[in-house]
Amino acid sequence: MPVLPLYSPSKIPLTIPLRFAKDPLSFIRSGFSTCGDTFRLRLFRDIVFSRDPAFFRHVLQQNHRGYAKGKAFTELSKVLGKGLLTSEGDFWLRQRRLIQPVFHRERMLGLYQIMAELTTQFVNDFEANRNQSAIDLDEKMMAITADIALRTLFTTITNEDKATIYQQINRTQEFIIANIRKPFLKPWMAINGANRRFRADLSYFNRLIFDIIEQRRASSQPQDDLLQMLLDCTDEETGQQMNDQQVRDEAITMFAAGHETSANGLNWLLLELSKHPEVVQKIREECSIFDTVPTWEQLLQLTYTRQVVEEGLRLFPPAWAVAREAVADDVIEGFEIRKGTIVFLPMYELHRNPEFWHNPLFFDPTHFTPENVKNRPKFAYLPFGAGPRICIGQQFALIEMQLILASLLKRFT
Repeated sequence: MPVLPLYSPSKIPLTIPLRFAKDPLSFIRSGFSTCGDTFRLRLFRDIVFSRDPAFFRHVLQQNHRGYAKGKAFTELSKVLGKGLLTSEGDFWLRQRRLIQPVFHRERMLGLYQIMAELTTQFVNDFEANRNQSAIDLDEKMMAITADIALRTLFTTITNEDKATIYQQINRTQEFIIANIRKPFLKPWMAINGANRRFRADLSYFNRLIFDIIEQRRASSQPQDDLLQMLLDCTDEETGQQMNDQQVRDEAITMFAAGHETSANGLNWLLLELSKHPEVVQKIREECSIFDTVPTWEQLLQLTYTRQVVEEGLRLFPPAWAVAREAVADDVIEGFEIRKGTIVFLPMYELHRNPEFWHNPLFFDPTHFTPENVKNRPKFAYLPFGAGPRICIGQQFALIEMQLILASLLKRFT
């Protein structure tokens, strides 16, 4: 059995984790340049890095039950509960089957009307601020994607409650992310009051969400939003529906997993488009078919704009890597993977693998013409993951990004 090449970037082992933490992308890229598409690194345990589509296919699809998500998701569950992102096993499978119909194409039509109305307000606000010397795009993109996420979840939410939810979930997430990235600070967080503030924020936040769910259950007027769809989800075998805790967990997971990734993807894409005026011009020509924002039918005709969005997600996938822990000994592409090994799969590098992409570092929407897509291995492009745990909201995100991009570039360059 072949042995995975060992990447040893330093003669001083203790400096390796620091180098990885400081600049993981450069660190990983150097490993691939030195060792090829798959290599092994010894930190505090074995970690296998791969940009080989076969590894992605095996870990995320063929043997997905043989790989667990790890401790970071245990931390996230303190905020997200047992939503699709953090749950495992039979419970996850039941929830996935229940919720999958929520994102079917016909359900998206009603949600698209909400997206279009909010995007119209967004571009009008942009127009009103046209004469400003500078506009903070990151702030604007975070605002519009958060607005879309919350309004499609809770159609009847007040502006005050919307602002509170946005603030509270961001604060609680920041606390959890700090715990994941800097676990050595946990004792200090217990002393300086951070833990207490987190519990208070989460408690207040939960009360607000449960109140919204209770009011909706008591209402005689169902709404055309994601909350209503979650409440109506019914197990075909048992006839059971989700309880309030499960609805809360899935709703918050949808918001937390969706809005920031879409905003980051749009920010990187707009930065790249600033270097390619010829691409912007082609988008504007395609957008001549609508006035302010496209209808659903018009959006489906914006095929070049869709290719531009896909290319942006290729170069700058918001979720740039996934990691899984082997729960048993395994073999991938002839290489032995021991139980407990972390398999680190960076989509960022997969999407830049020269074996599957012509001029991989160059922004080129023609990577996504039907012919090029057909000739490329399926697992060479995975901005939303793959296998049974592929992002359930991927079509929602693609439609949202395409809508915002087309509407912005229709009026602004």
